[in-house]
Amino acid sequence: MLDRPPDRVVAKPGACPLCGEQLYGWIALADPGDAAIGTPVATSNLSRIVDRCENCGVAVDRGRDVDLGDEWQAVCRPGEPGCREISIPNRASLQATIGEVGWAAIDAYPGRLLHTPASLERLAERNGYMVERRRSPLSRRAQGWMWQTLLNGLTFHVDFAREVRAGRLRPASARSRTRFAIDTIVTVLGAPLVLLVSAPLELGAALAGRGGELVATARRRDG
Repeated sequence: MLDRPPDRVVAKPGACPLCGEQLYGWIALADPGDAAIGTPVATSNLSRIVDRCENCGVAVDRGRDVDLGDEWQAVCRPGEPGCREISIPNRASLQATIGEVGWAAIDAYPGRLLHTPASLERLAERNGYMVERRRSPLSRRAQGWMWQTLLNGLTFHVDFAREVRAGRLRPASARSRTRFAIDTIVTVLGAPLVLLVSAPLELGAALAGRGGELVATARRRDG
């Protein structure tokens, strides 16, 4: 399992917006140029602190207001009449457990809540829907998330390949040019080897119901 930043901030969190239970500190995320797995991160450089609920499993950015109606609209897309289709990263997945702060899908959520199957059901109920079908299938993007999550354990910077490709990380903005060069070499040479591990690992996780992508269908209760 990847280490969390040693100086992770744990202040008193609030209550879960879905079930009302106590929230606890989960992870702290730094800006891409300062993010490095297992190395100290200055508190001033932290961009997000994320809390999680041990009851329903949801995770939420600390200090953010949450509108459950907006959250429902964010995760849903139209389906059959009276139905909504959902496809989001699964916080209860094996890759999320392995990666924690290095989980590649942590920024792929459409809303402010990071869902488990249990928390998604609660969100649906709060919006007058009921989850009818729920699964975590093997998918291309889930495989990509697992691959990047494992690769994050080998690089100084989190999501190095993705951040460089998006133009958010450059040698000048990295923790150092040396570390940037090392991450480049590790990514180029290690990517095929990591794929040999990530592909069967995500396949096994999907078969066990802990795949990286949570897919569900919800129907209106009055329908």
